Amino acid sequence: MNHPLKIGLLTPAFASVTGLDSGIGTHFRHLADGLSAAGQSVTAIVVSDKAMSVPSLGYDVRPVVVPKPKFARLLGRLSWQLHQWLCLRAAISAATRTARSVDIDVWETTSTGSLALHMLGQAHPAPFAVRVSTTAAQLCATNSGDRHWVSRRIEAWEAATVRRADRVLTHSQSHRDSIGHEFRLSIDRIPIIPHGIPIPSDRVSPPRGDRCRVLFVGRFEHRKGIDLIMGALPEFLSATPHAEVTLVGADSGDHWQMHWRERGPAPVRDRVHFTGVVDAAELSRHYREADLFVAPSRYESFGLMFVEAMGRALPVVALNAPGASDMFEHDVTGVLVPPENPQALAAALQALACDPVRRARIGNAARSVMEERYSLAALTGNSLAFYRSMIAER
Repeated sequence: MNHPLKIGLLTPAFASVTGLDSGIGTHFRHLADGLSAAGQSVTAIVVSDKAMSVPSLGYDVRPVVVPKPKFARLLGRLSWQLHQWLCLRAAISAATRTARSVDIDVWETTSTGSLALHMLGQAHPAPFAVRVSTTAAQLCATNSGDRHWVSRRIEAWEAATVRRADRVLTHSQSHRDSIGHEFRLSIDRIPIIPHGIPIPSDRVSPPRGDRCRVLFVGRFEHRKGIDLIMGALPEFLSATPHAEVTLVGADSGDHWQMHWRERGPAPVRDRVHFTGVVDAAELSRHYREADLFVAPSRYESFGLMFVEAMGRALPVVALNAPGASDMFEHDVTGVLVPPENPQALAAALQALACDPVRRARIGNAARSVMEERYSLAALTGNSLAFYRSMIAER
C-alpha cells in the first residue's frame, strides 16, 4: 500500500486566495483540494504582490507577500525586473524554510514566474516537477508581439527553469509538441496530465427554442479572440433575433465595452452584456443560465474555460487551433471553426442557436468526456502516479 506523500506546491496564484481570474491559480487550488481529499499532506507556498487572506482549507497554505518596489512608475520596465527578482528571492527563502520544517517528498511548480529557478540550480533532496502552461514567448506572440528586453529576460528565465527541472509536464498534446520545440526537449520525457475540476452539479437548464444565451468567459485580449467575437456579433445577432450574449472577464480600461457601445449596430447593441470580473457564485449563475459557450482562443495550452463549460453540458464553439483542437471532436463534443474568420464564427453560432436539439446532443457528449478525462479525480490520480514515479527515479 502506498504511503501518503508530503507534497509542496509553489505558485504565484491560488484561487480564492489571490483571485479567480487565472488558470494557474485555479489549477493549483483544485490540485491541492484533490490531493488533500485523497489523504496526502499538502503545503502550498503562494508568492504574490498582493495581501492574501487565507481561508481554512484543511491543508497548509503559506502566503508570501512581496510588495512592488516603490517609485515603480519612475523605474518603468525596470520595476518589473526588480519585483520579479524580489519574488524569486522570497520564493527561495519560503520554499527552503518549508523543506526544512515539513520534509517535502516532491514539489510541483509552474514555469510562469520562474519561482523555482534558483532552487533548481542547487542540490535539493526532493524532486521538482515544473508544469508548463502557455509560455512567455507564446503570450507575447499571440498578444502584443512586442519583444522588448524585459520580455526576452522573462523568456530566458522561464527556459532556464524548464531545463533545470527534474521533470517537466504539461496538459495537452499540441502544447507538449510546442514546448518540446521551444525548449529543445524530448517530448517522450514530457507526460501529459490534463487539468481537472470538480464535476459541476449545476448543469444548465434544458434547452429552449425561444431564446439562446451565449456566454464568453476570459480575459479580453487578442489571444482569447475577443476581436473575433466582436467581429462576429453584428452578423450573428442580426440573423438570430432570439439570441443575446454575455461577456465575462477583465476588460482593461473598458476598451472593448466602449468599442461596442460606440460601434455596435444600434438594433442589436443592447443584447450584449458586459459583466467585468465576477466571483465564483456569479460565474456559476452565468453558466447555469447559458445555452451556448463561445471561446475563440487563438492559442490555449489547455483551456480551463472549455472544461468548465463542458461540465455544465454546454456546447462549445471554438477555433480549430491548439488547445481546442485537442479537446473537441467537431460536431460531436464541440464545434470548431477556421481561425481568423469572424463570418465562420457567426455562422456556427447562428446554426447552434437555432437548433436546441443539436445543442443538447453536443453538450451532453461533452459532459461525458469531461467526467472521464477532466475531472478532479482524474487530475489527482494522474498526479499522484506521476509524483511516485519521480520519487522512484531518485
